[in-house]
Amino acid sequence: MKRGEVVSLKEALADFLKERGWDKKIEGYQIIDHWEEVVGEELAQHAQPIKIEEQTLFLRVKSSVWANELNLRKGEIIEKINLKIKEPTISDLRFKVQPSYFKL
Repeated sequence: MKRGEVVSLKEALADFLKERGWDKKIEGYQIIDHWEEVVGEELAQHAQPIKIEEQTLFLRVKSSVWANELNLRKGEIIEKINLKIKEPTISDLRFKVQPSYFKL
């Protein structure tokens, strides 16, 4: 974009985010909004995303049994996430057991 050139707000914002390297981080956070769509209803009922730090997605899980199940399916879940956001943004999953977070 050249100085003085008229561009849409959408384009200007996209350029601003890209210049600072924030565009990839924001794309990664889209997974939180589309969690159930990516992993399916059953898994989404037992695990919810908390945050992303340095390509690691932290998940709140209903029980240690679900943490184990997700650990076994880690590669599959990471692949689904990265396909959804069209970038190899997530490379690992970490689990925090928090049964009180989930409705009974």
